[in-house]
Amino acid sequence: MSSVEDPKLSWPVRIGGLLFLGLAGAGVGYLVGGRMEVEDLRWDDALALVIAALLLTTGVIMAAMAVLRPSTPPPACGPLQALVMLIAGVLMIAPIWGPNLASPDVVFIGLVLLSIIQSVANLMLWRRADEMLRRVMVETSALAFWASQMALFLYAAAERLGLTGGVSAWGMMGVLMTIYLLASTVASMRRGLH
Repeated sequence: MSSVEDPKLSWPVRIGGLLFLGLAGAGVGYLVGGRMEVEDLRWDDALALVIAALLLTTGVIMAAMAVLRPSTPPPACGPLQALVMLIAGVLMIAPIWGPNLASPDVVFIGLVLLSIIQSVANLMLWRRADEMLRRVMVETSALAFWASQMALFLYAAAERLGLTGGVSAWGMMGVLMTIYLLASTVASMRRGLH
C-alpha cells in the first residue's frame, strides 16, 4: 500500500458522478429495452442481463475511480480491472442484444475478438498486480472452480436420475458467472477489499 492518501472527493464531484451513472443507466436501459422484448426473456437471458449490468456498472465505477484516484496502488491495475469488467459485461450482453445490430456471424466474430482482448488484459493484470491482488485472483479461481464443479455434478446427477430437465449451455454459463462473481466477492471481502 502507498503512504500517499487520496483526497476525499468533493460533494459536487460525488453528486456529478451519481448523476452520470444514473443517466448512463437510463440510456442503456432505454437502448436495451427499445431493442428487445424484455417480457419474453428466458430465465438464462434474464440472468445474463443482470450479470452484464453488474459487470458494466462495476467496470464504469472502477474506471471512474482509476481516473479520480490514480495514485491508488498497484499502478495500472485499476484501468486494467475496469477494462476486464467492461469487456466481460459486453461478452454477456452481446449474444442477447447483438443480433439486433448485426448478423450472428459478425456478433460471434466480435465475441471471439473481445475474448482474446480480455484474456490479454487478464494476463497483463496478473503481471502488474501486487501479491494481495494475485492472491485474491487465485482464491477466486479456486473457489469458483470448486463451487462450479459441485453444482455441475449435482445437476448432472439430478438430470441422470430424471429429476430435472435440460439446461442450455447459455444457462450454465450464467450460473457459472454467478458463482464466479460470488466467489470474487467472498475472496475480496476476506482480504478487506470491499
